Amino acid sequence: MSETVKLVCIMCPMGCPLQLEHEGSELREVTGHDCNRGAKYARQEFTDPRRGLSTTVAIAGARWSRLPVKASRPVRKEQVREAARRIHALRVQAPVRCGQVLLKDLLGEAGLDVVATRSMDRAAKETPASS
Repeated sequence: MSETVKLVCIMCPMGCPLQLEHEGSELREVTGHDCNRGAKYARQEFTDPRRGLSTTVAIAGARWSRLPVKASRPVRKEQVREAARRIHALRVQAPVRCGQVLLKDLLGEAGLDVVATRSMDRAAKETPASS
């Protein structure tokens, strides 16, 4: 028996209303998309839903206390919370360069790395005021 799943495409601002016809785990048809990106998104979302993950981590020795980071590619939807937990446990030391890999193979997935999305130099040490 065929079932229908409804999604809204997030690949562009159009937000096409997608309908996926499937029987069990077999996708039969995708309709409602105005471009191939919508069909590709629907297939990916049905078979292996993933989400982009951007957040911040603690950094010592820098002007600011938080460093923006992201996963180098989308994370499996059911693993987003665990990925975020592991990323938030990171503690890095300045200096850091944009694009620098801070954690390799997140969640044991080869090539899924956590990278800095901003450079941060070491903060200049303040000198005590002379009396």
